[in-house]
Amino acid sequence: MDLFIGDVPLCYTNSVAMVLKSQGYHYHPEYLEAIMVMGNGASFVDKNSKHPLVFFDNGLPDLSISNCLTILGFNYEEFYLPNFDENTIVHTRKKLEQLLNNGSVVVGPLDMGHLSYNPNSLNQSGVDHFVLVTKLEKDFVYLHDPAGYPCMKMRFGEFVKAWKAEAIHYKRGSFSMWGNLKRIKEPTPQEIFHDVSIIMKKRYEQRSTKVIEYYANSVKTNGLNQQQQQIHQYFSFRLASARNLYMSEFLKNFDSTRAEIKKQLAVLFGQAHLDSMEENYTHLANTLMEIGELEQQFRALCLRYKGV
Repeated sequence: MDLFIGDVPLCYTNSVAMVLKSQGYHYHPEYLEAIMVMGNGASFVDKNSKHPLVFFDNGLPDLSISNCLTILGFNYEEFYLPNFDENTIVHTRKKLEQLLNNGSVVVGPLDMGHLSYNPNSLNQSGVDHFVLVTKLEKDFVYLHDPAGYPCMKMRFGEFVKAWKAEAIHYKRGSFSMWGNLKRIKEPTPQEIFHDVSIIMKKRYEQRSTKVIEYYANSVKTNGLNQQQQQIHQYFSFRLASARNLYMSEFLKNFDSTRAEIKKQLAVLFGQAHLDSMEENYTHLANTLMEIGELEQQFRALCLRYKGV
């Protein structure tokens, strides 16, 4: 199957690709997304008894950025504040200035509802996002936004409102950023595969099982409400399909069995998108059940991984 390259909401991955490129290291976002190890399993965002919200991943973007940079052999500085007051904003600005002295800085999660240069920002309140900050000059932050807005600038005070990420519940803290990258080793492809496999194994050990099957039964009984429809039609299924294709491509030279399962999952998530567009919830429930069965096979193989 050909690899998909196109418009997929991978802001954290694209931001990392940009910061690495600025340092002279070129990695395709599709490859970085596989190393992020985001698109496995499923997690409840809201376990509503009738209309639960489910994302088809078992990782978090901020932790995955750190993992990705480490796997690729980079040393870096990361910063975030679990708690803050107005006095800490001065400290945060100084830290950003310090990191920018050594190159561009990945920043996020941000709350997209406060990114006023995006004409759809009012409809995206509480949606997480990542960008690349390139400069801080006087009262303005300059940035590249991978959602399609290069060369943007915002007043620092307005940017801070997004950077607090108060509505983003998964974050480790506010004002998260990564910078001052230095490569300290160049891992082999086999070493990268091993590190990715260990992360997959750990995440499956730590996360709930049978989430997809639970969701399939819910869809079969109750259909989808408006919020679920919007998430699936605009975001989750197409993202899950792309992620599975990228992981399949990454795995194919190391583990053909897991690579083939990921390819099949990509096809099924594509079908799930079509089912949701047609509002055929019986068929969607059946597709989700097939996804759940394959996901359990993939999970079992990941948990069996022993390394070298």
